[in-house]
Amino acid sequence: MSRLAKYCMKNRIARKCVTISSWQIKLLGLAVIFVLFATIAVSSAQAETYRFVIKWGEDEGVGKLDHPYDIAIDSAGNAYVTDTYNHRIVKFTSDGKFLAAWGKYGTGIGQFNYSMGIDVDKSGNVYVSDTCNHRIQIFTGEGGFVTSLGSRGSGDGQFIYPYDVTLDEAGNIYVADTGNSRIQKFSSTGVFLYKWGSHGTGDGQLRYPHGLTLDAQGNVYVGDYLNHRVQKFTNDGKYITQWGSDGTGIGQFSNTKDLAIDSQGNVYVSDYWNQRIQKFTRDGTFLASWGTKGQGDGEFYMPKGVTIDKAGYIYIADTSNSRIQKFRVDRTSFAGISALAGKIALPLVVLAK
Repeated sequence: MSRLAKYCMKNRIARKCVTISSWQIKLLGLAVIFVLFATIAVSSAQAETYRFVIKWGEDEGVGKLDHPYDIAIDSAGNAYVTDTYNHRIVKFTSDGKFLAAWGKYGTGIGQFNYSMGIDVDKSGNVYVSDTCNHRIQIFTGEGGFVTSLGSRGSGDGQFIYPYDVTLDEAGNIYVADTGNSRIQKFSSTGVFLYKWGSHGTGDGQLRYPHGLTLDAQGNVYVGDYLNHRVQKFTNDGKYITQWGSDGTGIGQFSNTKDLAIDSQGNVYVSDYWNQRIQKFTRDGTFLASWGTKGQGDGEFYMPKGVTIDKAGYIYIADTSNSRIQKFRVDRTSFAGISALAGKIALPLVVLAK
């Protein structure tokens, strides 16, 4: 009887003995290392669920909406909605209770011809793209008129159907000058600073930009509507990168509308005709999506505006359902190596001589 057999019998091993060569043990060692690293990676992974919280705007009354286009959140958490077909702004609490409204159809001060994009500055002033009046109007948080910016045309400081407006940390104003296929930047006092973009499909060119947002570094993300993509620029218009193409697959778009960025720098995009919201890293790597066409909770019909409050809640202008939907992100961590310990049975390994 060999020494190996005697050893196994003497120690009454209940599990199988395996005789392998030195090169085989090296391979086994690598496999064990791979399993451990994979287990550690799983322990740090998280699953995200986008959970419906509340909706509003469908009920009869002063807060009833007609094709809302965009949402902005002030420092107190109040939600301002461009009630586009009613040509007004409506202010709600964060859970949809009506607070105030202003505006009506017209061309005068404080009137609108399709109110569309909206943002709020640090002082609580509200900036609205008065799209078919070819201007930006600025109000107090209660609707008092402050000033306006722009007129119809293609010169510096002029607009043709501006769809969106947003602000950076310094209060500079960025306008999606949609009909001119460009972005314009103004100082906080309305002085023209820069413009970029021209009509086309190349890098840095635009075809009717609809949405704008900025990250913490001041980079500008543009929903390049008819090019079915997102483009990223510096805050003075230098092209950085892009992602997306026409289609229904992961990372593809059927018309990019609005954008928002969360506290981690991830980019949320309203994928208009695909009836969904897609989430990406700041450089365009796909992370998640949710939504299908419908009228149920968590379903959309032509979603446009998307914004995120400081608590991380996501608000969607579910435009053709004439409502706002609010979501939260639920994160669940997977069990890690501690949960797997004791469940991994390694065989007794005996080196052959």
